[in-house]
This record gives sequence, structure tokens and C-alpha cells, in this order.
Amino acid sequence: MSKHDVEKLDKAIMDILEEYGDVVFKATNEALGAGEKILIKKLKSASPIDTGVYKKTWKGTGKKYKMVRFVGNTTAKITKGKEVPLSNVLEYSTEHGKPFIKKTYESSVNEIANAIINEVKKGV
Repeated sequence: MSKHDVEKLDKAIMDILEEYGDVVFKATNEALGAGEKILIKKLKSASPIDTGVYKKTWKGTGKKYKMVRFVGNTTAKITKGKEVPLSNVLEYSTEHGKPFIKKTYESSVNEIANAIINEVKKGV
């Protein structure tokens, strides 16, 4: 095999891997939505019942960012004249705290990861 043939083979392999990488990237970006949905469902079910609308207002960012999804809750509470996210009060307050967000996320990581992996496999 000549040096020219080896270079052609190297280039062919690199082109295939680059194309495959693009496919995996796109599939992964799409699959993150499956993980986002699972976390939202888990947070809704774990939210304290006495918080009213808070339980229903968990939302994700969707495809706003590439390869990243954020889940949050916009419900706020007026504390000492300031509007504070209720999620912060529940998670961190020493007076009114009912921490559940971090625990819910940590207990859901495997399920979220499996959903993402399964979706990536479908897309690849």
C-alpha cells in the first residue's frame, strides 16, 4: 500500500467519523427532551401539595440551547418585600423549607439517562 493510499484511507475514515459524529450530536440534542420531560414529571409529583399553582408550573427550556436543557419553576413568593422564587424558599429556607428538588433530581438521574440513551439509539 502506498503512502497516497494510506492518506486516502485516513481521509475516508475521518469523513465517516465526522458524519457519524454529526448524527450522534443531532440525535443527542433531540433526545435531551425525553430526559427533560421525565424530570418535569418527577418534580411535579414531588412538589408539596400546599403550594397551589407551583406544582403545575414546572417547565423546561425546550430546544432553546444546544445540548443543554434547563428545568425551572417561575412561581414566586413575596418575602420581606421582595419577589423570591418559591423553589428557592422550599429548597433552602431554614424556616419554610421542604427540600425536594435536589433529591428528586438525584433519584431520577438513571431514569433520565436511560431515556436519553434510548432516544439517541433510535436516532442513530
